Amino acid sequence: MSDFCLFVSDLHGKVNRYEKLFAFLEEAKPSALFIGGDILPSSVLHSFRAGENKPDFVTDYLATRFEELKGKLANRFPRIFVIMGNDDPKIEEETLIEFEKKGLWEYIHGKVVTFGQHQIMGYSYVPPTPFLLKDWERYDTDHTVQAGCVKPEDGFRTFQTDGNDYQITISDDLKELSTSIDPARTICLFHSPPYHTGLDRVAMDGISVENSQADIYVGSKAIKSFIKTQQPLLTLHGHIHESSRLTGVWKEKADKTVSISAAYEGPGLAVVKFFASAPFDAERIIL
Repeated sequence: MSDFCLFVSDLHGKVNRYEKLFAFLEEAKPSALFIGGDILPSSVLHSFRAGENKPDFVTDYLATRFEELKGKLANRFPRIFVIMGNDDPKIEEETLIEFEKKGLWEYIHGKVVTFGQHQIMGYSYVPPTPFLLKDWERYDTDHTVQAGCVKPEDGFRTFQTDGNDYQITISDDLKELSTSIDPARTICLFHSPPYHTGLDRVAMDGISVENSQADIYVGSKAIKSFIKTQQPLLTLHGHIHESSRLTGVWKEKADKTVSISAAYEGPGLAVVKFFASAPFDAERIIL
């Protein structure tokens, strides 16, 4: 089996980007596609908050188009590993799982699965943001938040949760997941980038929040620590669209780990091509 893969993130339900992706999948025929979260349009959340019937983007568009692609590619149809991101209402998770059961994709948040000689670990949560949707936000390493950010318990969620859930940190989750992996052959699909790296830079220069300079780094310290201690083969990230423009970096290496972001703020679609056996040779193209 080939280990040629594609990685995209943060399509935010933009059909023009998805159509570029489907066309490229048909041409490139990878063995696997990684989708790093923020997959749904904002209209899904807006309809939920307004109490209206929400557009069924997953069923009516996403699953339909992947089923069409599966019909065209037949035995060349890739394995699809997908997670949600902080802009995706968790109420849609059930629909993703429904199509996973039909064999269309693999929804891997909080899971470790096998891909050839490699393991794939998925994780959606990001540290607290200034935004109110908290379905995919957790405290990072402790129960503090950056200036200007909203605590997980002070926002809203699209599902009912146990009050104790607010106490769980990203560090807690990653500690548990790390017991199930062999880091040297593991590819981690995250939504958040690691904190204070070339993949984590927001355009907050000169902006004051609560009488102090806003932090220009908003990624996860827990993910950064996980990478440092576990040293997985490859980590994939999204979330911060403008980071590659501000830092000039979309790929970096720390010790044994290659880290890549497919988040992109331009009008096109950023697609990362890589072989799992040689991740540092990855290439990014803009469609």
